Amino acid sequence: MGSPRGSVTMYCCILALLLPLVAAEESCHHIKLPVHHLIRTGSFVGTVDLYKCLHPDEAVVGTSNSNFTIEHVDFAFALYATKRVKMPNPVSLGIILQNQNSKKERIVAVTLVPETNAGKERYTRELLRRTKRRWSPLPIIFNENYRGKFPCYLERVQSDTQVQYDLIYTISGPGVDQPPVGLFQMDPKTGDLYINGIVDREEYPSFPLTVYATSVDGYSPESPLTLPVVIEDDNDNAPVFTEAVFCAEVMEHSKAGTIVGRVNASDRDEPKTRHTLLRYYLLRQIPPSPLLFAVNAEYGIVTTLSNSLDRETLDHYTLILEVRDMGGSIGCLSSTGTMSITVVDMNDFAPIFSESSYQTEVNENEYGMVILRIPVTDNDLRDTSNWKAVYTITQGNEKRFFNITTDPKTNEGLLSVVKGINYEEDKRFLLQVAVANEVSLMTPSGTKTSGSNTIPVTVIVKDVDEGPECQPKMNEVFVQENQTIGTLITEYAAIDPETKSSTGIRYQKLTDPLGWVNVADNGRITTAQLMDYESKDVPNHKYNVTFLATDASGKTGTCTVVINLTDLDEHGPQLSRSSGTVCTNGRTSDSFEIVDKDASVNKFPYRVQLDSSVDARVQNQWRITQENGNSVRIENAGNDVGTYVVPMKITDHLGRVTTENVGISVCNCPDGQNCVSSRTGSSTALGGLAILVMVLSALLLALLLCLLLACLCGAGAGKGNLGYVDDAAQQNLIVANTEAPGADVMDPNFKVPITIISSNKSGNAQSGSYDQSGQEMTQIKHQQISTSKMTDHHLKTGGGMGTLHSMGGMGTLHSMGGGHQRFDSSRQTYSEWQSFMNAHLGDKLYVCGQNEDTQHGEDYVVPYNYEGRGSAAGSVGCCSELRGDDDRMDFLNHLEPKFRTLAEVCAKK
Repeated sequence: MGSPRGSVTMYCCILALLLPLVAAEESCHHIKLPVHHLIRTGSFVGTVDLYKCLHPDEAVVGTSNSNFTIEHVDFAFALYATKRVKMPNPVSLGIILQNQNSKKERIVAVTLVPETNAGKERYTRELLRRTKRRWSPLPIIFNENYRGKFPCYLERVQSDTQVQYDLIYTISGPGVDQPPVGLFQMDPKTGDLYINGIVDREEYPSFPLTVYATSVDGYSPESPLTLPVVIEDDNDNAPVFTEAVFCAEVMEHSKAGTIVGRVNASDRDEPKTRHTLLRYYLLRQIPPSPLLFAVNAEYGIVTTLSNSLDRETLDHYTLILEVRDMGGSIGCLSSTGTMSITVVDMNDFAPIFSESSYQTEVNENEYGMVILRIPVTDNDLRDTSNWKAVYTITQGNEKRFFNITTDPKTNEGLLSVVKGINYEEDKRFLLQVAVANEVSLMTPSGTKTSGSNTIPVTVIVKDVDEGPECQPKMNEVFVQENQTIGTLITEYAAIDPETKSSTGIRYQKLTDPLGWVNVADNGRITTAQLMDYESKDVPNHKYNVTFLATDASGKTGTCTVVINLTDLDEHGPQLSRSSGTVCTNGRTSDSFEIVDKDASVNKFPYRVQLDSSVDARVQNQWRITQENGNSVRIENAGNDVGTYVVPMKITDHLGRVTTENVGISVCNCPDGQNCVSSRTGSSTALGGLAILVMVLSALLLALLLCLLLACLCGAGAGKGNLGYVDDAAQQNLIVANTEAPGADVMDPNFKVPITIISSNKSGNAQSGSYDQSGQEMTQIKHQQISTSKMTDHHLKTGGGMGTLHSMGGMGTLHSMGGGHQRFDSSRQTYSEWQSFMNAHLGDKLYVCGQNEDTQHGEDYVVPYNYEGRGSAAGSVGCCSELRGDDDRMDFLNHLEPKFRTLAEVCAKK
């Protein structure tokens, strides 16, 4: 802890630092400003220093007294008067400070104290004066259509700074230097503003003029003043309807007060004034009587006055309307408009028959024609749902002989016959026909009814001489198949409708597709052939025969006999197939269907069992499972692979038994479902075509062999004719008739079959077959000798790639495993090497092709370069690229001594 004197010193220092802040805060609580006892509108009141009062997030937003306003001017806040204020006593107001984040407000109090010795006013009239930034004048009002003298004085604008400066006043803006140019002018010395002509408010409602006050030397003690000139409206525009003709519709018989429509008008005068306060009036109605409509004066809504609107009496009305401004008072302006009202039809009239009853006639057996047209009348609007009629037959049409429709053009009812009438059965019909509209009928009280009217219609059937008729017209009989020829099927006689007799009627067949029946003159129908129930030509086992019956007068009639064939039990049940397969694993059963050609329902269901009468062991070898009435499953009970005969008995519901022997093959199934046949000892007999194919194949193979031999012989002859001498120097140059592919050959490997002898020497050669001496012979097929990747290191060490060098019958094979194998020098002679090369490399060295002059190509030789310029393998194959002495010497110096003989041979090239 410090000393008491130190603590006192520290507190004094802190207090000294806080005193200015406290003083500043105290100065913000109350501010006093001395003012003149008369403050004019727009005059400067005083400057308030609020920076020491404002917090960082606060801003000045206004004052609590509407007679004063505060503005930010030149790093200070200036207080101005918005109205004329007399100051006999001090006036208190508050400056509002608002926090921009929290929106909280606080008030800084300001008291305006009037001075006792106020100075003399400069002007006797109040001037628009400002000493800082803005002058804030009130708008100047000028009446449009002013008819007085021009230029007309409007207002004087002056600045308080003219006490210190000689000011020149100028203006700009619309009406000065913008259209309409020259409408306003200002006296530069006095600041008097004048207008020079009439102004139309509808075209120019106001003019925002800008006033400038500058000294003679161009200094501007005042900022530009915006002086608005507002043109006061004059009622010089009459209201006008928005449409030339307003169209509306109203339903007939509508109740009083029903809204028909609304009219609208507009006025160019100033809105929300009496000049645009519109009222609507109904001047007259066409036709004038009775008066059926009214209009609301304030809103222009047209309504009905009664429910007497009747479209059948009058379907159109015209209203002449008037609209007035100034609320319709004296001195208002007005205009007229028109509303066209159409009365919409409603179904208030029911269709009415023109007659009280109708009668018509129709011949028997005639149908498909209109026998009567029934007209109606309806006063509703034509071709509408209120007018269109709908006809129905309410009585007398129980047998459905008649139908009635509507003629769309005439609205008449069309009564027609839809099927023939037999006079002997019906001689007269009494029909009741009703008619109504498509929509319901509206009564005067407003309820809906059907509006249906009825009328009786009598239809008389006229007798006509008819042909014979069969009774019944279609006779259906049942006949068992395979009946004896001549068996009676039925007696089907026709009668005359008038005489009710069959005398004198003759018969003949019209249709008998299979010729199964005969018909006699007395109508007896007998079988002409055996009828087959299973015939494919008789679908559904129904056979139709049509006959023609002719009476004595020659009139005819047709009769039809439907023969339903019944099955004769001549077939027993049997399986759908006689063989099947099962697996020793997986699918160990096979399913069979039971069929019966008779297809008699009396024989179903069937019973299936194993027949053990021949071999009792079958019960232990197979199991029978009957899945349903006509399906059975045979399951293997342990039989091995082979073919078996399973005897079965099938018994139908009538007790008939059929024996079936089913061949079941038991086989191996890799997938558990499908058998794999393993037939052994089976003989196959070839047909003549197969033998012919085999002979032709043998001939073709012989022909191909002959062609191959000819090609080989031709190639050997071609080589012999070239006459190349067996020379050791050329033992590595094999002549070929294959044109060298050029420098673009992409295969870098040289494939040569090599035989390795004396494998008992050190090395890693693969073991192979042995010759008679016990020596291991290893054939390395397609040993790749690279012509592009072997380096001088490979030649010396043989590492990584085997390279064959031949010299004086001695060869060395550098194997893949390091080390080397040596050939037997006593057996490796020149002729053997030549034979080996001719036999194995003649068709391999295709990259060493010849040109058209049978000369070795130049692009197959890769020169030896111990510094990486070429490949050692190339020097072994061909040496034609070792052209210079330097190349030869480099080549000789870097070969092992035992290979120099071969190198010298190559160097001679």
